[in-house]
Amino acid sequence: MGLKVAIIGLAPSTHADAPWDDPTWEKWGLPWDSTGYGFMKRHFEMHDQRLLDSGHSKRGPDYAQRLKDCKQIYTQANYPFDAVAKTIGQAYWNSSIAYAMALAIHEGAQEIAIYGVDMDGTDEFGYQKANMEYLIGVARGRGIRVYIPPQSALCKFAPTGIKFYDHMPTYVERYGWLG
Repeated sequence: MGLKVAIIGLAPSTHADAPWDDPTWEKWGLPWDSTGYGFMKRHFEMHDQRLLDSGHSKRGPDYAQRLKDCKQIYTQANYPFDAVAKTIGQAYWNSSIAYAMALAIHEGAQEIAIYGVDMDGTDEFGYQKANMEYLIGVARGRGIRVYIPPQSALCKFAPTGIKFYDHMPTYVERYGWLG
């Protein structure tokens, strides 16, 4: 069996459901995740290095040391941007989780599972959602199995301030033909 990557974020809806004890999955996540810290094979910290070096990180005063203690960590200084872009095409990556997803695709993962990543708010996670959904589409288009827990908002229509309809008519139902 090929590479299986579990990308694990912090959303409480599915964080606990990750395959923590299954050695067939490589666990990739965030170095500020204290719950899964020791389980992660790779960490992704793609925030601006100047912010991290300044000591003003919202992650706490010991964060720089935690980064040094990671088994393998990707930052802006060592992420293979050009190689990954050649593999998946011109894309935008706007979260550490998206960089993990792009690298999993680049490295030829056969399966990717995404836990603790909902991106369902109107905050920064909300605007990161489209980016992750794009990368999920790239992965699926390449034949990679992508698992998203049912509780996650990824790849779901989640209207805000819009009346939700149980059945949205398809184009054919509405017009009776395909143009």
